[in-house]
This record gives sequence, structure tokens and C-alpha cells, in this order.
Amino acid sequence: MQLIGLVAFSRLLSPYEIGLIAMLAVFVMLGELLRDFGLSQAAIQTSKLSHGQASNLFWTNVLVGMVMTATLTLAAPAVARMYGEPVLREIAPFVAFAFTINALQAQFQVRLARDFRFVALTVTDTASQVIGLAAGIGAAVAGASYWSLVIQMLGAYGSLLILRMIVTRWRPGPPRREPGMKALYLFGAHSGASQLINYVASNTDSYLIGVRWGAGPLGLYNRAFQIFSVPANQLLAPLTNVALPLLSRKHHEGNDFYPLLWKAQVVLSAGLIYVFTFTAALAEPLVHLVLGPKWGQSAPLLAILSIGGAAQVLSYISYWGFLASGNAKQLFYFSLVTKPMLVACILTGSVAGVQGVAWGFTTGLALSWFISLWWLKRCAGMPAWMFLRTGLHVLFCGFAAGGAVRVADSYVDLQSTVATLVGGCALASCLYVPLLLVSGVTRKLLADVTGRAVARVRRAGPARGQRR
Repeated sequence: MQLIGLVAFSRLLSPYEIGLIAMLAVFVMLGELLRDFGLSQAAIQTSKLSHGQASNLFWTNVLVGMVMTATLTLAAPAVARMYGEPVLREIAPFVAFAFTINALQAQFQVRLARDFRFVALTVTDTASQVIGLAAGIGAAVAGASYWSLVIQMLGAYGSLLILRMIVTRWRPGPPRREPGMKALYLFGAHSGASQLINYVASNTDSYLIGVRWGAGPLGLYNRAFQIFSVPANQLLAPLTNVALPLLSRKHHEGNDFYPLLWKAQVVLSAGLIYVFTFTAALAEPLVHLVLGPKWGQSAPLLAILSIGGAAQVLSYISYWGFLASGNAKQLFYFSLVTKPMLVACILTGSVAGVQGVAWGFTTGLALSWFISLWWLKRCAGMPAWMFLRTGLHVLFCGFAAGGAVRVADSYVDLQSTVATLVGGCALASCLYVPLLLVSGVTRKLLADVTGRAVARVRRAGPARGQRR
């Protein structure tokens, strides 16, 4: 759905209109972090969560969400002056309402995750995105300009709240004193603080471009960043709701969860690193096909960011390792080291313009992964060499295949965007898969996962036939 919306709005709106909302997105993400501040993760990872504890977390979320709504509304004039865009004063109060809606929804999501109702999580998330997207595209076609993006956001968030209230049938009780709340708030504080540091670092690029170069260049960068973010937003972030309860349960039962985490790294990186390196190799025809010719300047930015995306996939696995092992405090300390480093990389790169900002962001992501492995080995006994070895192997396979596609594209002109992408995909696959299977460990694991998946499909077939 995110990709469909990306394509649709890129063709219906201008870089300037998208850049306006991207300016506010920096503050929306900050408000979302402060609104939740790690409480959802605290509720998901704990071994037991009573109804009273969940209710207290619900009311805490709502209170903070309302405060954040009021704060952004009151700060709207200052935000408009900072960017030199008076129209932001009108948009900000409506965007700010998202904080309260998401605050109301947070503990319903926790309930579904703790009950392992992953199908319900996926269905409600997808349905809400469809509703929001339909409302936003309809508004854009009707000429609502940048307001269509606001309508899309509020439509998606509002419908998600309603759907999850219906599906969970959980209702919060009144706030009251409950044992164990201090531990939940403390875990949330450490996790939320690390997320806050991550926010500052990860949004330095957008803030810097918006202030220094304006809405137009920010719109171009935002579209490239949105394509780059599709795998993380559509797969890795939702998978956290699946992976964290499973890994945390293993940890609380006294079992070693690192073999399971390592398997997750191999499987996810094998698929996503291929996607990122292929995108880096053929960013220009991909942008032309997905966004249209007016977004051509986004292509080199997408290529640069996609290189960093390959490292980001591996860093996400480390992030799960911190949370599942209960090391939220160490995650905070890790963020205190790596996120200022990311900001320094971005600021250094900005000397070379918008593309320099993208290179700085990519460099920071790559360095963070290496540091995360060392940190988890030190604080949680993680077998870092195993994760490093397989991670580097998959990265090598991806960049070797992507590099070959890039070279081939520079010498062969297929006269068609679609033909270029299809031919590049075929060449990349022919190189990537054999290189990936050279490693006996990777080959054995992927064969095992594939075999299990095929067996489940075969078992599901007769089961459906019997039900009929």
C-alpha cells in the first residue's frame, strides 16, 4: 500500500507540495516517539501484563498524545517561520491530531501482539492503509493539493483505531495503582530515550535539506527516502510485532534465542539486500517507472540511500537482539554513541549538497551495524562473529550482483525502462543466487526454511480440501 500511495501521490502532486508535508513529518515522528516513548515495546516484551497494567499504559499514552497534539498546534506559527512557509501554520493543527489517535490505538496493538494474533495485526493494518489511501487519492484528484496527504494520514490512523478496537474487544479500565508499573516505565524510558536519539539522528537529513535548500529539494529527497523506506516500513517494522514476542518468550524461558535471531538475519538479509542492491544499480529507470519523469533528480539520491539500506537490514536484527534480551538500557547507551556519529556524517556530507547528505546518512548506517555487533557481544554474549560473517557474505553477494548490473546497464541500452528493469533483475538473480549458495551454512539454512515453507503449504492444501 505504501508503494501504491508513493506512486499515486508522486504523479498527482508536485515536489513542492510533497516537500511541505515532509517538513511537518519531522515533527510528527518526534511527537510519535514522545507519545509512546517505548511503552508499547515494554508491554510486548514483559513476561506478564495484567489488565490493570495495560490500562495504566493506555491512559499514559492518551495523556501524552493529547499533550503532543496541543504542543504542535501551539508551535505551528514558529514552525512556519522556521521553514519560511506560512501555509504550515494552517496544516500543523490537523496533522497534530494524529498523536491523539495513535495514542488511543497503541495498547490495542500491544494486545494483538501479545496474543500472537499476527493475522489480525496484518489485516487491520492493510485495511486501514487502503482506506486512508483511497481517501487521500480521491482528495488529490479533486484538487485538494497537499491537504490530500493530511486526509490520507488521518483516514489511515482513524480507521486503524476503529478496526483494532473491534478486533481485540479489549477495553481499558480506570487508572489505578498497580504493582510492576515502575519496571514497565523504566524499560519504556530506556527504549524511548534510545528511539528519541535515533529520531534526532535519522531526521537531521530532512531538517537540514528543508532549512538550507527549501521544499523543492526536500520533496525530491523525500520521494527517494520513501522508496528506500518501503522494505523497513512494510516488512521489518511489522515483523517486530512478531519477532519480539517470540524472541522475548525464549529469553524469559531461559533458552538461547540467538540461533533463532541468526536464522532471521540470514533469511531477511538474503531477500532484502538483493532488493536494495538491485535498486541502487537501477535507480534511474526505477524512479522513471515508479514516480515519473519529473522526479528524475531523485534517482541518484535513491541509489545512494539504497546502499545504506543494505546495512540497515542487518542493524534491525541487532535492534531486536537488544530488546529481546532486555537490554533497553544498553540500547540507549549504544544510541548515545552511534547516533551523534550519524549526525556528524550527515553534517560532513552536507558540504557536498543534497547528495552529500545522502552519502553521510548511508555511511552512518554502515558504521552503526559493525558497532552494534561488538556492543551486543559485550553486553549480552551475542555470538557476533557468526552474525558478522553471514552478514558480510550476503552483502558481498548483493553488491557483486548489483555492480554487474550497473556495468551492464552502462554498456547496453535496451531502449525501454521495463526491459531494462526486467533484464537487470534476470542478470542480478543469475549472479546473486549462486554466490549466495556458495556458503554451505547459508545454503543449508535457506534449504531448511524453504523446505518447511513447502511442507506447510502442502499440509494446508489437504486441510482446506477436508473443510470443503
